[in-house]
Amino acid sequence: MGPLSSDIVIVGAGFTGAFAAAALADGKRRIVVLDAHPAGRPQFGGELIHASGIDMLLGLGLWHVIEAADGERVDGFRVTAGADEHPVALPYRDVPALRPGGLALEHQEIVARIRAHLAACGGVEVRTGQRVVDVLRKGGRITGVRTASGDEVRANLTLIADGRHSRLRKMLGIRARQRAISLSAIALAGNESLPTRGYAHICLGGPGPVLAYGLHNRDVRFCIDVPLAPNVTRDSVPSLLREHYAHALPGSLRAQLLRALDSARVELCGNYMVQTERCTVPGAALLGDAAGCSHPLTASGMTNSLSDIRILSEELRMGETLDQSLSRYEVRRYRFVRIREILAEELYEAFRAQDAGTRAIRTGIMRYWRSSPRGRAATVALLSGDDARLSTFVTEYLRVFRESLHGGVLKPTSDRSLRCRANSLAGLLRDSIGLLNRVGAGVYTGMVR
Repeated sequence: MGPLSSDIVIVGAGFTGAFAAAALADGKRRIVVLDAHPAGRPQFGGELIHASGIDMLLGLGLWHVIEAADGERVDGFRVTAGADEHPVALPYRDVPALRPGGLALEHQEIVARIRAHLAACGGVEVRTGQRVVDVLRKGGRITGVRTASGDEVRANLTLIADGRHSRLRKMLGIRARQRAISLSAIALAGNESLPTRGYAHICLGGPGPVLAYGLHNRDVRFCIDVPLAPNVTRDSVPSLLREHYAHALPGSLRAQLLRALDSARVELCGNYMVQTERCTVPGAALLGDAAGCSHPLTASGMTNSLSDIRILSEELRMGETLDQSLSRYEVRRYRFVRIREILAEELYEAFRAQDAGTRAIRTGIMRYWRSSPRGRAATVALLSGDDARLSTFVTEYLRVFRESLHGGVLKPTSDRSLRCRANSLAGLLRDSIGLLNRVGAGVYTGMVR
């Protein structure tokens, strides 16, 4: 078969690649989407879309694709620091710019619906079972891709949406910092209901945080963070969850998790941090997790992908040269995601609370949320992506630092010695200096381009 010519070739027909094709389809462009998996990826994928992500779907004209699906509305998050503690609510409604709720929907259904939509889009061709093994170059530009069967698809623009372990990212000459963080144990409690329906629940107190949210038919999905260890295997995880996690959950969630462990197989997924300092080269761009990803605790993956798609589609409509559009896409993308990457890392370490410093920070976060409605709203705005300003993040961190200092270090308690408080102070200062270094790097790579 001779080379196939197109306007845009997209590698990856999962959530990011398929929605990108739908957003860029205008009836004039010829778009070819290639994916190695004939029936989609079988692994667990993201299922929570923030309220800001729903706003982005509306802006892209694609909300109707999943609007009628049997999903669960998500009004915000409820966080508990222990089984007997009263939860702190972080509702979307506290951020005036956001629509009232997000959405929880099974990942496979989302992908199936957007692929069905693509089948009716003029100018879009989806080819599955097509493994891309190389990119095509001409005069220093990317001009398309080559598949394992030797077929070539040439295009003015090549978009890479093949996930966090992207093989083509390196072929483009883009380096990435990758770090395995932990595992997620995925369990489904069938025919159950959350203590407060409509809110995703984050429960602390175990070796890692637990995220629980509702799905259709009143099912509850548990995503449980499990630290990496040689003895952690698929067979050993159910016992680990019973012994070291269940006690940290409020009573009804504890019972649901135990029933889920008794009735269904637990799926294990790896959690990774992937950071890039560039996401474009002449003729090509990375989208979604291929350009970077964080721990799934903050449920930011799909919303970040939709932001990438929104920004790219806006820039391509500006009528500038392709290189100018890609350059502006890169600047705007990092301005949106960089602070959220740092926030996700900080929240994860604080929620695990593995040392004196992070325990002090977790105490400060909970104190701050309980005492400050404005602080809760600012946190939701940062998490959802409604506010991506560096100034907001730094201001909020300084307020948390103050609460951490007073609640976790300076406040005398009968069960904490002076030595313990000194250790907390040292850890708090060490973690804060590390955060400032990461913020500085974020400014350099994501703000000043």
